[in-house]
Amino acid sequence: MTENMSEAELAAYYNRTQDTSDFDGGEEVPITVKRNVTISVRFSPEELEDLRARAQDAGVKVTSFIRVAALDATSPVDRAALGELARDLEHRAHRVAEFVARGA
Repeated sequence: MTENMSEAELAAYYNRTQDTSDFDGGEEVPITVKRNVTISVRFSPEELEDLRARAQDAGVKVTSFIRVAALDATSPVDRAALGELARDLEHRAHRVAEFVARGA
């Protein structure tokens, strides 16, 4: 349906329908989140370069990377679960070291 549309027509179609199915070949996926608020954040050139590299490594846009990082920063850390994971990792590392020592 969108194969013969110009860039302007594609943009108008997307804005009207929010249908991205022809963009990636998948089924229609309506976008339900409307982000219409903008805030400004200042970064040094080095920070921005680092953000761009991290976003590229994650396969997302810089804005999406920043949004997710900011929203995840408010998620509480379960210190008890984190401690349990660290103890389990330490235990497994000791078992590996024992296994290597026996085989050496």
